Amino acid sequence: MDHLEIRAALRELVERYAAHADRRRDAAIAELFTEDGTLVIERGGARPTTTVRGRAAIEAAMKPLDRYRVTQHVIANQLLDFSGDAVHGETYCTASHVYDTEDGPRVFVMHIRYADTFEYDGRNWLFAERRLLVDWTEDRVITVT
Repeated sequence: MDHLEIRAALRELVERYAAHADRRRDAAIAELFTEDGTLVIERGGARPTTTVRGRAAIEAAMKPLDRYRVTQHVIANQLLDFSGDAVHGETYCTASHVYDTEDGPRVFVMHIRYADTFEYDGRNWLFAERRLLVDWTEDRVITVT
């Protein structure tokens, strides 16, 4: 497999993760990881980092998204590093989370980067580790049509 084929496969992998998150397909997200894969969520500031390992724990870690009416993860640039024993990548994402309040709907937007380590299992590329790094967030009133 050449680097162009690998780039296409890894782009599809991160896009599948985003689509599964938006459609609440938690088990499908977990299947995108190696069996002992790790998901790390670094929120920044004084908020604690969450680390989960293994598909069952990763599936359970997706449940907090259920509190939102709808989410939309938009994938932007992806940079890959083929040097060394593993393929590493950094993928930018804007994740919007719509929720309701007494005063009307709001959107919580996370501007994040994923620092990934990928592994090929002989058939598919998977996440060995996915580290979600929050750069900044915003929370604002929206108009829903």
